Amino acid sequence: MRPAQLWRQLGWPGAAGLLLLVLAALAWGWGQRWDAQAALLQAEARALRAQARPVATASAPVSLQQWQAALPPASARQQRLADLLEMALRLDLNTARTEHRLASAEGLERLRVTMPVTGSYAQVRRFIASALAHDPALSLDAVKLRRASPMAAEVEAELQWSLHGKAAP
Repeated sequence: MRPAQLWRQLGWPGAAGLLLLVLAALAWGWGQRWDAQAALLQAEARALRAQARPVATASAPVSLQQWQAALPPASARQQRLADLLEMALRLDLNTARTEHRLASAEGLERLRVTMPVTGSYAQVRRFIASALAHDPALSLDAVKLRRASPMAAEVEAELQWSLHGKAAP
């Protein structure tokens, strides 16, 4: 049968139905292919997640005495503070002023440092990560972020750190 004869016999409703049937078959075939691709990608994502997970190491719990023994001495306090400020400068963060307050109790000391910095969000994140990696007895206690406007490239961050150490005898 010729296409012209088929068209006359089916009319436009029949031809539209036939066209929709062909399109549905094609969509079903593409859907099967997409499902297979999705399954492959999900398996690949699971494999990558498994590789990215850190290997848990069984370590003995640290006692309070071991933790205190590992703390830096009070004589290193000024150098540790200088290192923290130098890291901010190396990352081109603007530090207007820093405030610090020393507290000692039971053989331990804690130097609380309030440090407002201005820079890009990426710079602030790099600074926090490098400071914590550099000094294992440093803790980040609080972070406050502000932008002057939603489109501003720079953020104003107020970082509150604690430098932990052994108190001077």
